Amino acid sequence: MKKFFFLLFLIPTLAFGASSYRTRPFSEKIQTIQLYLNDNQLDYPVMEQRSSDYITVSFDYMSTNYPHLAYKLELCKADWTPSTMDEMEYLEGINEVVIEDPLISFNTKFDYAHFSFRLPNEDLKPTLPGNYVVKVYDTDDPSKILMTGCFSIDDSRLTLNGKVSGKSIYGVNNMYQHLTFELLFNDKFNPMQEELKVVVKQNGRHDSEVFDLKPTYVKPTSMVFDDERKLSFEGGREYNMIDFSHRFRYSGRIERISYHEPYYHVELMPGKHDVGKEYAYEKDVNGRFKVHGQDIWSEAEIDYSIVHFVYPIADPWLDGSVYVLGGFNDNWLEEKNKMVYSFERQQYELALVLKNGGYNFQYVFLPADWNVASVQRTEGSHWETENSYQIYVYYHPLGSNQDYDQLVGFFEIYSQEQ
Repeated sequence: MKKFFFLLFLIPTLAFGASSYRTRPFSEKIQTIQLYLNDNQLDYPVMEQRSSDYITVSFDYMSTNYPHLAYKLELCKADWTPSTMDEMEYLEGINEVVIEDPLISFNTKFDYAHFSFRLPNEDLKPTLPGNYVVKVYDTDDPSKILMTGCFSIDDSRLTLNGKVSGKSIYGVNNMYQHLTFELLFNDKFNPMQEELKVVVKQNGRHDSEVFDLKPTYVKPTSMVFDDERKLSFEGGREYNMIDFSHRFRYSGRIERISYHEPYYHVELMPGKHDVGKEYAYEKDVNGRFKVHGQDIWSEAEIDYSIVHFVYPIADPWLDGSVYVLGGFNDNWLEEKNKMVYSFERQQYELALVLKNGGYNFQYVFLPADWNVASVQRTEGSHWETENSYQIYVYYHPLGSNQDYDQLVGFFEIYSQEQ
């Protein structure tokens, strides 16, 4: 039997009470937190105001002996710090909603209760455009937050034109991409630049997020953003793909799936050291993941597996750390997805408990004393790589005493046509 290593559930590593909210668990019992638009697990959790859209929130409690759970909402500012506004100003309904009727797992090796609900609903409705955090807690101890999840409501008050090119401050057609875009206003909405906060992400990543972005040019009815330094991103390479929704009909970079009492183990092919190799297109979903199962009748039949990530290298890199990064860990660099080097097997290793489905991920290197990870050392970077860029535009009128930022535009730009 193969020797398995360094097993981690996706559990938190930082203390609750940080200034900014994020999607994360605060209990080792909470697993597979998902927030997405309508019924599409691959869509970002941003809904349009005055539409039929909704946000789906789901997670698992890793035991069939589960507590009574409830949730509440809180309005946040553009940086996800809490607003000081009274909840009556941004909510309709009672801000304490019990989550009813969880699905209890069956025919699975891991026991769990699956919780799911939609927002807005007949009990609770957020009324202002902006950022929100949903907090799930045990009704027996409301002060004990078990998880938080972040979503946004977009007022859609402007339009955007944008493109991604291989010409950046670092050169032409090498390892980087440069994003440029123009925000277009109208007679009803034509803000000053001091009233806007623009946030840009690549593939939903937080480490390379651009927050303090200012327009390069201001026109009578538009603003152009063309900052060569802040809007130049590492192209990276297409994400690694795995799908273990079936223990026999699996696909992607999976070597084998085997059963070792009491769980299934998904052993991945070794990570490829493709630095210096030519670009090769592979269709991916830019880091997202989808929970699903084949040949099952109910969502409660979707099992969990222990997934083994390996990245071989003759000697460890002493000037930083290697992480497994993807939407399944909400693209955060932290101890739970940090790989450990095995001198015996000469490889970085990490084992995670993940719910069966399809996943995108990358092996990234984070230099010591730095906060932005890179694939240039682990997998290589190419300007041709297909990436998605998410642009959030927030509005705070000058002179307003309301302590929050309205989301007036959410856009997604791709570096290649879809």
